[in-house]
Amino acid sequence: MELHILPDVKILNKSLAKWIADYIKKTLETKPAFSMVLSGGNTPQSLYEELSENQEEYKIDWQRVIVFWGDERVVPFSDKRNNAAMAYDTLLNKVPVLPKNIYRMRTDISPDQSAEEYDQVLHHFFKKSATTFDLVLLGMGDDGHTLSLFPGSAAIGDSTTWVREVYNTDQQMYRITLMPAVVSKAHKIAFMIAGENKATILKNVLKSRYQPARYPSQLFICNRKDVVLFLDHAAAAQIEKEG
Repeated sequence: MELHILPDVKILNKSLAKWIADYIKKTLETKPAFSMVLSGGNTPQSLYEELSENQEEYKIDWQRVIVFWGDERVVPFSDKRNNAAMAYDTLLNKVPVLPKNIYRMRTDISPDQSAEEYDQVLHHFFKKSATTFDLVLLGMGDDGHTLSLFPGSAAIGDSTTWVREVYNTDQQMYRITLMPAVVSKAHKIAFMIAGENKATILKNVLKSRYQPARYPSQLFICNRKDVVLFLDHAAAAQIEKEG
């Protein structure tokens, strides 16, 4: 595991943006395209804005980037809670990514149909490869969830499905999510975690015994050499204290 602890969110955004840009450039030296999974939620918005507002600084060849999503709330694209809509507003409408290289999770059909359709898309892309995405961007909720894998969810024990619909009872909402079977085959996984409300759960995820049903983020953090954590000091406060 590679760990980066930055003073605040602004510096975190710049550090992660540069890391992403450098990784894309290096990958494109030997591959025709770079496949990236975007994260939803509140935390990555400022990262996407950093990437879009400072394109000359990062010089990403967006026309060779293929965009996927880690999960999606089953709400209309016009709904502010829609992860794809947020990514378009903050990033995709502002960089020269090719529309044909953007693969949204559909929310205009039933959740099970959407999951099946996205599963087919991913199998088409990666069926002949031992690996999947070049990069998966993930966040972590203050309950330890990532993607749409929440504590106690039966989906956590599914080790074969690539894409699945899940129902979150607290939110009373269906969501579509990538599953460990496809994400774990990614070349790299990068977590962006910020805020003091994440400090306790982050310590538990990193220091507690492996129990992903309680701490789903452990699925992608524990026992992996290809995971990178970008944290601000507030989120890292309790693990820094322990050393």
